[in-house]
Amino acid sequence: MNLSDLLKKYLRYLVLEKNLSRQTIKSYEADLMPLCEQTELSINTIDLFLAERAKAFDYKPSSLARHLSSLRGFLNYLEEHELLGFSPENLFAAPRMEKYLPQCLSIDEISQVFESISASDKFGIRDMALLELLYSAGLRISEAVSLKLEHIQLDNGWLTPVGKGNKQRLVPLAGKAKENLEIWIKEWRQEFKPKTDTVILNFHGKKLSRVGAWKIIQARTAFLEKSSISPHSFRHSFATHCLAGGMDLRILQELLGHANLSTTQIYTHLDSFYLKSEHRHFHPRERNIPACNK
Repeated sequence: MNLSDLLKKYLRYLVLEKNLSRQTIKSYEADLMPLCEQTELSINTIDLFLAERAKAFDYKPSSLARHLSSLRGFLNYLEEHELLGFSPENLFAAPRMEKYLPQCLSIDEISQVFESISASDKFGIRDMALLELLYSAGLRISEAVSLKLEHIQLDNGWLTPVGKGNKQRLVPLAGKAKENLEIWIKEWRQEFKPKTDTVILNFHGKKLSRVGAWKIIQARTAFLEKSSISPHSFRHSFATHCLAGGMDLRILQELLGHANLSTTQIYTHLDSFYLKSEHRHFHPRERNIPACNK
């Protein structure tokens, strides 16, 4: 029986045995349908599926968590009906989740990126302002490129980005982030001859696109020894560093604009991995010890 037929059996099971709503069934189908493009079901093909889904959804932890949940239910069903050739028991352990999420930059790497940008030209100042929105404020890339001048209160040190569901939230802006954004807005933004009221502009003075933001991030992080660094990597790093510094999870939920705390809780898993990697890198008795020996 091929994967498409197995998926159909599973969806029928959800309807008849679990009595799930039509909309929920459609969500499961949408999440799992790309898996049916694989010729077989194995740990390697599941790895490939999750990696592709993570990339397709811009490495968003909430999207990855949903796909992991859908996949877990499907594989458990197959195992219970003796239709799976391996056990999925350890397949979704927390360390594996990190594999499909965006790169988390260390605090030192974040500093290196900011320090590598020249503050003497309009593109350098523009790119630094973009990074401040992504890392210092933890905005989604869609929120950062859509942020308007009216959403920044420089005097009071607040941002009011418009997030998912057209919901607006308060995000504090202080210190160097506030200073850099103020320099960009008051001293350099006019150099682009603005044709829109969005904060971040492209070469033509129009709203910067998501693709444009990706290109900026890739260019500004090319010197780092990491691959697949995306705009979301900076928001991802913001959340991880905040938790590592002791921030309350519900405060982080508000700052990230998550509707559900369960979405933010993903970072509690990642925080432990981040601390381990930092310990391995900086502790004198841990340096140069291969991770596979840990």
